[in-house]
Amino acid sequence: MLIAITVVWGLTFALVKKSLEQIQPFIFMAWRFWLAALVMGALSARKLRQIDWPILRDGLLLGVLLYASYSFQTFGLQHTTAGNAGFITGLFIVFTPLLAAIFLRHRPGVKSIVAVLVSVIGLAILSLQPGLGMRVGDALVLACAFLYSVHIILLDGYVKKYDLILLTFVQMLILAVTFTASGFMFETFTVPKTGFVWMTIVICGVLASAAAFYVQGYAQRILTPVRTSMVLIMEPVFSVIFGIIILGEHLSWRSWFGCALIFAGMILTEIPIEKLWGSETSQE
Repeated sequence: MLIAITVVWGLTFALVKKSLEQIQPFIFMAWRFWLAALVMGALSARKLRQIDWPILRDGLLLGVLLYASYSFQTFGLQHTTAGNAGFITGLFIVFTPLLAAIFLRHRPGVKSIVAVLVSVIGLAILSLQPGLGMRVGDALVLACAFLYSVHIILLDGYVKKYDLILLTFVQMLILAVTFTASGFMFETFTVPKTGFVWMTIVICGVLASAAAFYVQGYAQRILTPVRTSMVLIMEPVFSVIFGIIILGEHLSWRSWFGCALIFAGMILTEIPIEKLWGSETSQE
């Protein structure tokens, strides 16, 4: 189920990038998350009376984190390629074990440190321009990756405390309200005018938001945050594939090499240490 979600998320990079040529970012996100909130609201209609202050409080926190994360990602897509955005967003696979270590008060192991270094080198090769300047879009998407890692860590505890459908509904509602408010404050609220934008809103709202965050929450009841993020590693791969197919994007050898290093850093976070050093002991 998680891998299916990564296919959808990978597809949305290209669809959203193309849609943003016709609609403003906050307005697009408002339409997307109102649809997601309506879907989750319909599914949780019989349980809405069970919503209390704790789930509203924690759902608000998760929603605000997602609001900031999606804002950085959406604006970043306007200034970088869908492929770059997908791979840089994928750095949450590296941030997640480090943040988990911080929250759990465990020191990061050598493997995590090496993974971060490898991925940062890959990010530099992929993103840094002449004069050592990073694309604005790449930097914004990097902030998105960090915030999403925080969301994964917090969600791991909340999905075990609350009804998952209600928690997902609260998050989608918070996102709908915050993006609508931002749209009215900073943009001109409009109705999408083309079938392509409406198609993107439906795919993003129903599959990439409502279904995706419910599936992620369900998975995190079973898997650890690091295991969950490791499965989500496939998102950047699909973002590059769809960016090439839909947008006709091309990556230079340098970009492919940078992506390969980021991908290597992601995979390194989950390779059992005994496979790296030939140790016969196992912590699994």
